[in-house]
Amino acid sequence: MESEVDQVSLLDLLLVLAENTKLLLLGPVAAGLMALAGSFALPQKFISEAILAIPASPQPAAQAASLMRSPLVLDPVIVAFDLAQGRSVSMARQALSESVKATVGKDGLLRLELTGPSPAQAQALANAVIDAWVKTTKPAEQDRKDIETRLSYAKTSLDGVTALLARLSKESGSYLAQPLSRGEAGTTLASVGDLQSRYVNEVLNLTRTLQGLSRDVVVQPPTLPTEHVSPKKSMIATLAALGTGFALLLWVFMRQSWRALATRPEAADKLDRLRATIRFK
Repeated sequence: MESEVDQVSLLDLLLVLAENTKLLLLGPVAAGLMALAGSFALPQKFISEAILAIPASPQPAAQAASLMRSPLVLDPVIVAFDLAQGRSVSMARQALSESVKATVGKDGLLRLELTGPSPAQAQALANAVIDAWVKTTKPAEQDRKDIETRLSYAKTSLDGVTALLARLSKESGSYLAQPLSRGEAGTTLASVGDLQSRYVNEVLNLTRTLQGLSRDVVVQPPTLPTEHVSPKKSMIATLAALGTGFALLLWVFMRQSWRALATRPEAADKLDRLRATIRFK
């Protein structure tokens, strides 16, 4: 008995599908074609990519990636390209920030991706972001004075240690093992050499900090994209066709269920009350 009921239900379903074959086939196809045609009117987006090798000083790569999406970098780009266009600067900054992606890979390289409405503008925006970021690596006026003072002291100390090391190098090995006079007690050639290395590193780091970075850190300049990344027209058409097909299939079965319900005497009173309620509203 149950197998007969299942067979009848399956035949009913197949009959419903057969009666609505044109609707279930042509509807999704038409929706997919309309969605495909509409996708051509959507604005296209292109991505320009650049790779930077950033030293640990004066600005680590992770900090550089964060700064590239900060107002310090984005605001000059907004002004240069007039990206506000009647909007507030904060809204233009938010929109530009969403188009900038900066990540640091396991290899330590910073990869910058910038999305633009055209290949040329995407490349130009990427270059502008890099230029604006490079300026942030240079110290401000007050910081520059402090760094110059520290650099001058480090150079003077390095000259003194270098002179001391040169004098100690001329002495015999037996003399080097003994304490030195006039405040140099306990000083050895090895310890003076270590002190010299520290001052050399300090001079180099301070000089690098004072100068900031340049575009020499750009390993791969921003590319000129040749293909758009969105909208994906085929995906839009496919999703539209699938969504329409599912909606039509659901509607066909609901309509069939409503018709079957209308043939049952016990449901007639409920249907009349439902129709009356709908008309009243």
